[in-house]
Amino acid sequence: MTLHQLKIFGAVAKHLNVTKAAHEVRISQPTVSKQLRLLEDEFCVKFYSRAGQGIELTEEGRQFLQAVQPILKGVDELRKHFPRKVKEPEFFIVGGTQSLSSSLIPEALQAFKLHHPRLRPILRTGDSPILERMILNSEMELALISKPSHDPQIALEPFCSEPIVAVVSAKHPLAKKQKLDLNELGKAPFIVRTGGTIAKRLAEIGIKLNPAIMCSSSEAVRSAVQSAVGIGLFFRDSVESGIREGYLKTIEIPRLKEIHVQFYTISRKGTPLSRNAKDFLALLRRAKNTN
Repeated sequence: MTLHQLKIFGAVAKHLNVTKAAHEVRISQPTVSKQLRLLEDEFCVKFYSRAGQGIELTEEGRQFLQAVQPILKGVDELRKHFPRKVKEPEFFIVGGTQSLSSSLIPEALQAFKLHHPRLRPILRTGDSPILERMILNSEMELALISKPSHDPQIALEPFCSEPIVAVVSAKHPLAKKQKLDLNELGKAPFIVRTGGTIAKRLAEIGIKLNPAIMCSSSEAVRSAVQSAVGIGLFFRDSVESGIREGYLKTIEIPRLKEIHVQFYTISRKGTPLSRNAKDFLALLRRAKNTN
């Protein structure tokens, strides 16, 4: 249990909505959901239950909130009496593809900032070739990409292999289905990211999708799916909060379980990582191993 987890719990208890709580504490929705799970696992209880389009506190959750409120109030009082001196921040820049920049990397940066309060993390998002050029131009020293680099100046290391999940808005008619067969798959409306790895991998194994809309970013795909336009394909971590809250539903589609997308870390070959980059990479690996 950490003070950070208690602050997240307090924000969710206040709003009874993970999205609004994430805005208040300025972290991603998947991070909020993960920290709540860790807190519940530590005490072996459930603090929340689903209620319509939102959540509500269980009896254990209400009791825990009563115990937590004096602690959070005390921390606020301490900050009023002992304000921190403002110093010019140092910057730490890391890069990532769109999918990881909306899930794993922000979570790791949040933990990194807790251990390095004087640093100001900056996340640069782009496709793999763009991130490689930024590494070679010394605009950053570390990035995560989804396509293996063949540049001799790039040091490439496998990082993780991610499974894919198909989701649809709970308001969409397809939300009532748990599985699509091949015939239904060819007619189902998919929201597809232009140049996206997932749709390409499906095509490689003979599964062709019916794009309802082509989007230029993962966030645009997410917005269209939440607006009940069609089905989206995501890494599980990036939509975990929506599935948990009930406004997104998973749908099984043929052969999707066969697809795992490999991610890699890249840096400039021959240039040792700084202490900050090494610390962040260690946090990133721990965050991935606890998912």
